[in-house]
Amino acid sequence: MLTSYFTPDTYANEHSAEAARLAAGLCADLASEIYSGRAKNGFALIRPPGHHAGVHQSMGFCLHNNAAIAALAAQVAGAKKVLIVDWDVHHGNGTQEIFEKYKSVLYISLHRHEGGNFYPGTGAAHEVGTMGAEGFCVNIPWSRGGVGDNDYIFAFQHVVLPIAQEFAPDFIIISAGFDAARGDPLGGCDVTPAGYACMTHMLNTLAGGKLLVILEGGYNLRSISSSATAVIKVLLGESPENQFSKVAPTAACVQAVLDVFRIQTNFWPSLSSNFTKLQSCWESYLAGNKRKLKKRRLRSVAPPIWWRWGRKRFLYYLHCQRFCVKP
Repeated sequence: MLTSYFTPDTYANEHSAEAARLAAGLCADLASEIYSGRAKNGFALIRPPGHHAGVHQSMGFCLHNNAAIAALAAQVAGAKKVLIVDWDVHHGNGTQEIFEKYKSVLYISLHRHEGGNFYPGTGAAHEVGTMGAEGFCVNIPWSRGGVGDNDYIFAFQHVVLPIAQEFAPDFIIISAGFDAARGDPLGGCDVTPAGYACMTHMLNTLAGGKLLVILEGGYNLRSISSSATAVIKVLLGESPENQFSKVAPTAACVQAVLDVFRIQTNFWPSLSSNFTKLQSCWESYLAGNKRKLKKRRLRSVAPPIWWRWGRKRFLYYLHCQRFCVKP
């Protein structure tokens, strides 16, 4: 047939099988080259993407799971433990399905979830792996759009890096979708090229720099090109600007990270030391928010200045007795 649909959004023509094999084969070859030391690192600029393709099905524009094939190729080349970090705005349900029963591959995904209402609906924090491999699947689900650099860097600092360092991988793969980038029409998030460069730099410090970046999603060519360029500069040895020394995450981000902590501390002891500190910070944040809200309410009922000093002081006195709340 000239065309065929696997799902309503995933179709193929007479050339698709060859293109998909070339993409997957390139990732496998690059993984072998990097792990063997013949290449320092690599960026697979490929289409079609792959992280939605699972054991039995193709979906989400993905025909073969390129990251999974690369991970298996690295293991054939000698890597005992492979880390896959997926920062595509959509959850990599296919990658999770393929490796959810195995301890040799750790899968960490940061994505919009919104209670299962964001495509593909999977990737809740409680999805941790099965059949003895619990903890080797780590999902950091965002509850809303608009998530930016500070939130991603905060999650990297408190969840991704501590778990990755405890896992001590021999090889690292980034499923690098750039649909969480600023300007992407579908992702609706706000990660800048500087943010992607910083995340790449943090991962590049692990596994002796044996790092393979694989292109996944992205729906704005300008966002994809600028973000990919920032990542490639890091792979080529440039150090990103240190502009995230003081990270100020949003309340939604802190809540999401705390939810992950409550689950993943059962499997990764390295998280325990930060859990109490993070929880106390969150409680302080909530207390501060309540004080601000109380002040805002007081200001909202305060009368105009002319009430205080004009002829109607008695009415002002009655107003305060009725509405003003003493601290």
